[in-house]
Amino acid sequence: MDGDGPPRSGAAEQLIGRDHDLGLVRGFVDEAMVSGGALLLSGDAGVGKTVLLDAAAGQAHGAGTRVVRAAGVEFESTISFAGLHQVLQPLLAGLDGLTDPYRTALSVALGLDQGAPSDQLLVSNAALTLLVQAAADRPLLVIVDDLPWLDRASAVVLGFVARRLAGSRVGFLGAYRSGEGSFFERGGVPHHHVQPLDTTAAAALIEARSPSLAPRVRERLLTEAQGNPLALLELPVALTAPQRSGAAVPELLPLSHRLQAVFASRVETLPAATRLLLLYAVLDGTGDLRVLAAATPQGTGMEDLAHAERAGLVDATTGRLAFRHPLTRSAVVELATSEQRREVHRALAEYWADRPERRAWHLAHATVEPTEDVASLLEAVARDTVRRGDAGGAIAALLRAAELSPRGYERSRRIAEAAYLGADLTGDLRDVPRLLEEARLADGGRAGPLVAAVAAAHHILLSGEGDLDTAHRLLVGAIDM
Repeated sequence: MDGDGPPRSGAAEQLIGRDHDLGLVRGFVDEAMVSGGALLLSGDAGVGKTVLLDAAAGQAHGAGTRVVRAAGVEFESTISFAGLHQVLQPLLAGLDGLTDPYRTALSVALGLDQGAPSDQLLVSNAALTLLVQAAADRPLLVIVDDLPWLDRASAVVLGFVARRLAGSRVGFLGAYRSGEGSFFERGGVPHHHVQPLDTTAAAALIEARSPSLAPRVRERLLTEAQGNPLALLELPVALTAPQRSGAAVPELLPLSHRLQAVFASRVETLPAATRLLLLYAVLDGTGDLRVLAAATPQGTGMEDLAHAERAGLVDATTGRLAFRHPLTRSAVVELATSEQRREVHRALAEYWADRPERRAWHLAHATVEPTEDVASLLEAVARDTVRRGDAGGAIAALLRAAELSPRGYERSRRIAEAAYLGADLTGDLRDVPRLLEEARLADGGRAGPLVAAVAAAHHILLSGEGDLDTAHRLLVGAIDM
């Protein structure tokens, strides 16, 4: 695609924490427009490589440089010279200026003419000549994203070209995802690895784009994203309003469609047995390989883990299983069916029979219909969790226990206790009114248990929405019921 039009959106001025990367890319563009050259950007998925390519294109446009953009495409990766056609298509008017052998070689390779295929070296030299010729009037910047998806023939030619641009006024700027193989020969081409954002920049980005997040939710997202800008921007999008406020943050964060495309794509290519093994690892959460060996069904062996290791998704060299990026865990879960997840939770509940808290949570995740036995187990977990000083964890356990409560009164009581803990122990009052209303409705619209009145009184006194007399009337009325 020819880039003589306006640059893409996503202005570099809005980038946070990318001063060094922008400076390096801009310096490359300035130098390449005078003396030619090539630079490759690498980095994790979603780290911001494409945004830096956009910034380079915008700078080149502003300086009067012609920009040609292309990208490797998965469904074209088996079509010979498809990628080269993307790059050269805007420049094909210059074919008439080439010698007959070069013109014929490119015309046949790009499917513009019929004839015997030419030697690869001849096609490579012809492509280089066409690019240099196009830069005779004004400099040219070639930008190619997703290099690993280039077809083999195009990758070989463009690799040849990238190493021979010195003195040409042609710049070649490419990007690829770290850890992915490619036919593009990177040897001899300068390279810059784009790092995740540091802690300060990551916090500034999420604060700028999602200022309404509750503090503990913001900290959770910062931990999960690990400085990945796409994750920092997209994770808040996938959260519900209660989750954004901190009322019920899930153990595994949901992924937006964009994040699914990034993190799930590598998991989808794994064998089914490997994906099942990873699902056990995620839902267990201990990283203990002994759990996987004992809890997984017959036919699933630890040798299946090797596929995930070779794909760079996990590391088991220390004797424990660790995911290289936390969001891969979310992708593994979201790719599984709900019944698969419940089956794994049931197996893990059986394995952890001697650990009440683990067993209760696995049973809760495996249960669909209201079940008082499981609800009681979770309520007991909430009591223990409060004693350990984790009010947030206790609230989560009580709310899940309420969901599994078959009777109105028990459901109301558990929701109200969660509201009480929110008001009394965490000091976070934003969800108290909503929880109190849920508690009232769960009990058939009646006034509700005493604990609901206590929570309401806390909310009135701490939020400044009422006075001591109102709080007193609430409590006395609940006691008299």
